[in-house]
Amino acid sequence: VVLCTIGNFQGAVGFPIASSSPTRLDSSNYLDILASDAPLLDVRAPIEFVKGSFPNAHNIPLLNDQHRQLVGTCYKEEGQEAAIALGHTLVNDNNGTRLKSELVQSWKDHIKQHPNGYLYCFRGGLRSHIVQQWLKDAGINYPLILGGYKAMRSSLLLDLQVSLESLPIVLIGGRTCSGKTIALKRFTRFVD
Repeated sequence: VVLCTIGNFQGAVGFPIASSSPTRLDSSNYLDILASDAPLLDVRAPIEFVKGSFPNAHNIPLLNDQHRQLVGTCYKEEGQEAAIALGHTLVNDNNGTRLKSELVQSWKDHIKQHPNGYLYCFRGGLRSHIVQQWLKDAGINYPLILGGYKAMRSSLLLDLQVSLESLPIVLIGGRTCSGKTIALKRFTRFVD
């Protein structure tokens, strides 16, 4: 049984989420999100988070590593609908655990501490939309990052490439305690 009507979310870009909290839109303004140090709720599996994450990201995954592997295998062998159904079965409170309730409470606790943040999964797809819907069902509006981790990382890499091509780069070398850091701090932009 698929408990979330994912079809309502496909192609919905930047739409407001109805709730009692102030409405903020989903965003693809990646550089502004990162430059503002906005808190990020990463709902990817722990193995994905360890492979790469952003500053200010907190990992509260929808699926643990084992669940992610099972859902991925199901997707490859039986298709998207079966994988979604399996994911819901693994996380749903009706399977003898209170996992879904515990997850929603963890996300609510995070949001209470970080109300101006955003949530994301790998591609801004099913996992982040499911989490966003469950939060909406709990009365909380929390926007997601459109395109997820992959789009934000790609945007940063492109911005870095453009910066490297357009900004002068000076490499300072020397022995430890020779004053390199003191010299760097005289620049407005530097990496130590």
